[in-house]
Amino acid sequence: MRKQAGLLVFLVALLLPLAASAATTHESFDVTGSVFPCPRHTYTITSGAIKSVMHVSVDASGINHFTVTETPDNVTLVDEDGNVYSMRGAIWFGGRADQILTATHTLNIVGSGGVSDNIKLVERFRFGELISRNFGSCELP
Repeated sequence: MRKQAGLLVFLVALLLPLAASAATTHESFDVTGSVFPCPRHTYTITSGAIKSVMHVSVDASGINHFTVTETPDNVTLVDEDGNVYSMRGAIWFGGRADQILTATHTLNIVGSGGVSDNIKLVERFRFGELISRNFGSCELP
């Protein structure tokens, strides 16, 4: 998913100059087969999608701005022992066309006993420099 999110940020940055006014789009992409390596378990997504809502606008100075919110939609995961989990949370990123982007990834892998693992990542890209802080127990694939 991280590669998809990075690619989406890149594509949005390319498309921003084309935005003439505010626009909102809704998309969904299948994430079946994605693998989350975590310290205690390795989770494989067996079904589900990520819903994505993107809003693009131009401010009074002519600078393009965008936000994207992605949420799991009936995402089911299984660990190496066959235990079933669901995914809850959201990924949000946004910025403006002059190279300032921020992303937050807050996803919980939830089993019958509650939250088993999580992805908590904050990233900031500003004028060519990426600052990334991972506070979760898992890495994005």
